[in-house]
Amino acid sequence: MRFAKALLISHITDLAGPSEALENYLKSRSDSLGVIYHPFHYCSDRRSIAKQYAAGRLVSEKRRCGFALPNLATYVKDALFSFIFFFGFLARFDTCVACDPLNGVVAVLLKKCGLIKRVIFYTIDWMPGRFANPLLNRLYHALDRFCLNNCDAAWNISPRIVEIRREQGLPDDRNVLVPVGVDLEKIDLPDKAAKSPADVVLLGALSPSKGVDLVIEAWPALVARFPQLTLHVIGKTPNNAIEDGVVYAPFEARLAALGPSVVLHGVMNHDAVLATLPAFDISLALYRPTDNNLSRWADPSRVKDYLACGLPVVITDVPEIAKDVAALSAGVVADYTVDGVAAAIAAMVEDPDRWRAMRRAAVDYMQRYRWSAIFDASFEAALAPPLR
Repeated sequence: MRFAKALLISHITDLAGPSEALENYLKSRSDSLGVIYHPFHYCSDRRSIAKQYAAGRLVSEKRRCGFALPNLATYVKDALFSFIFFFGFLARFDTCVACDPLNGVVAVLLKKCGLIKRVIFYTIDWMPGRFANPLLNRLYHALDRFCLNNCDAAWNISPRIVEIRREQGLPDDRNVLVPVGVDLEKIDLPDKAAKSPADVVLLGALSPSKGVDLVIEAWPALVARFPQLTLHVIGKTPNNAIEDGVVYAPFEARLAALGPSVVLHGVMNHDAVLATLPAFDISLALYRPTDNNLSRWADPSRVKDYLACGLPVVITDVPEIAKDVAALSAGVVADYTVDGVAAAIAAMVEDPDRWRAMRRAAVDYMQRYRWSAIFDASFEAALAPPLR
């Protein structure tokens, strides 16, 4: 797949995800690429970003407006800077991938002005109750439907969202499943044939819905039973520690209080994560099983990074990938309880042979999820005739 002039508009977090993978894909396949990023309000650096690439080489990067604003004001600021950055590129674009409704609306409006030829609406996260505020939630879904009705194709990160799009009337030829992939070429797997599992890792934003409380409560008994265990935490509590409208205290102090068996690594960029994870043995992806958990509708990238790095995962039955983990024995699907998490970790530690079999299953499973192959197939499906 080759592009003359491509554009990517997306919101991003402190950890790399599908948007950054798409940037890496496009910059090597585009004569000219524009990238506009807006960090979410809880990120450490809130400045909006504009990048320009020519023949794969970064020629310009600007960062603007990192003020701490209320959530709604932040979204207005993001839309405004999308337009400012776009016109700063001084170009029309053939193909634009816009992630989430706010960026999709910007792309569609630019298309209607003749400045973008075709728009792919990329849904990385979606759920019925996206916002607790009912007015904001209705606005979110109205913008989502506007993008759906005016895009040339819709990319959807999970089968659950593909089915929602089908129910919303999107034709199958415009309704494309784009699962999360992995940068397999960046992963170097060590030989663990003679190793027993001892290093457990928790990666990502530290929040109540990610089961951090369960880990903190389960850990003392696990270490008393298995003194060789070490818990590695990669990530941090978000700056704006609010979930479901409730402010919560940072988790770092509670984790550090568990003693020397817990190592806080802080935030790492994605390349550093992929270089670090293979040294560990067991991974944690503990999603709270509630209807409004965004991960229920998503395809969490950290789970696939875990598996690709050879780490059997302890996961709760929330995201769709938990079914594959269970079917392929690439980890353990645990109850969202302290005892359930502790039992799943203990089951791997007590049976190294079973753990090694899970490790092999995890690595084999991820071979089908190379990002370059996923994006090749997704663009071919999205841009194939008939094109709106």
